[in-house]
Amino acid sequence: MLSWLTHRDNRLRLYRWSSILGGFAVVQLVVQALNAVVGFLLVRTMEKPDYAWFTIANGMSTALAILSDSGVGIAVTSIGGTIWQDKASLKGLVQAALRLRLKLAAIASVVVSGISLWLLLRNGAGVVTALGLTALVLAPIWQISTTAVLNVVNRLHSRTHQLQFADLAPAVIRTALTAALALLGGLSPLTALGAVVIAQLTQYGIVRRQVLPLLGVDLEPREIKDHAVRIWKMVHQFLPSSIFWCLQGQLTTWLISVFATTSEVADLGALNRLAILFAVIGGPLGQFILPAFARTSDRRRLWLITLALVSGIIAFSGLLLLAAWLKGDWFLWLLGARYAHLHQELLLVLAGMAIGNLSAIVWGLNNTRAWIRRIWLTIPVTLASQVVAAFLFDLSNVKGVASFIIASAAVQCCHALIVCGLGLNHPERVHAG
Repeated sequence: MLSWLTHRDNRLRLYRWSSILGGFAVVQLVVQALNAVVGFLLVRTMEKPDYAWFTIANGMSTALAILSDSGVGIAVTSIGGTIWQDKASLKGLVQAALRLRLKLAAIASVVVSGISLWLLLRNGAGVVTALGLTALVLAPIWQISTTAVLNVVNRLHSRTHQLQFADLAPAVIRTALTAALALLGGLSPLTALGAVVIAQLTQYGIVRRQVLPLLGVDLEPREIKDHAVRIWKMVHQFLPSSIFWCLQGQLTTWLISVFATTSEVADLGALNRLAILFAVIGGPLGQFILPAFARTSDRRRLWLITLALVSGIIAFSGLLLLAAWLKGDWFLWLLGARYAHLHQELLLVLAGMAIGNLSAIVWGLNNTRAWIRRIWLTIPVTLASQVVAAFLFDLSNVKGVASFIIASAAVQCCHALIVCGLGLNHPERVHAG
């Protein structure tokens, strides 16, 4: 290592990458801090039934975003990693991706709206509240879809400052709106979700203005049909897993909404706010490291990135769990007096988050390299483990649901690591193409 640092070019390269990663880390810390402020404001200010309804609606918004993507973003990252310097071809790729996402968003909206209304009404929300929350979930879907596709272009070009601003500005706006509503006594499920929508629309406007000049305003897009075929080929492979991941991401909220009380829904939603602690490292990965992983052709470098990421994430998660075990009251204080009794639940939920976070990041590495041919195995393996876990744990309380999460996440994580290992050693066996 010391001999490597004796070369001036290597020192400059290390300094440049450290500056980029450090800048991302600082901005992500600010963004996640703002998101944490919003989350804890909602938890502390809203009554448990209101917060339970907001939790359900917010979860449905996430489900809609996942279903309307269904692997399109992964396809754009994977294909774009080889053509990102060809503006006309990249523009054709973006247009093909947007057309497909529009179709997927229309189908997903029908499914999500029905589930959203059913869960909200089942948990005591009035008809007006249920309709209003569902409408806010559906309203910005096109803007969210467009933002997701266009932001890939920023990532492929490693436009760090633009990515940082596109993350930071909406977080500031949402925080300001939520804080104002809390101070004025106007914070409700509808207004809280309305603040989210305004932030999403703001991000759409920022990213659109950043990326469109990169694609050339007057430039004629090329290879739209060819790109559409390639995207659909990847989406076709990824779609079952995308639907599955969507269901898995919202499964705990749906399970506890069906089998438990509204109070338990609020308890789990409040503890899930602590996921913000893991999101600090997720931002730089998604914005910077994963696209770099997609562009890399050197297998040794791929191994180094993978080992560094996995070991770093495990170390970070271990320290966080140790802190929660020793000083759990500090974590629960953030959530307010209504949730101060959730000591055992806190450790279980954080453990599930830690395993799930590692699994998601490893799958992110797999997806950027299109190592997805064996991804379908996740569905039967995970479902089998969840059937067993459903018999072992009581799903009518937070403890049982948290234990269910740990069992499911452990199986998914093991599969992700196996697929990643195969991809690093034998890419031809698992590559989509």
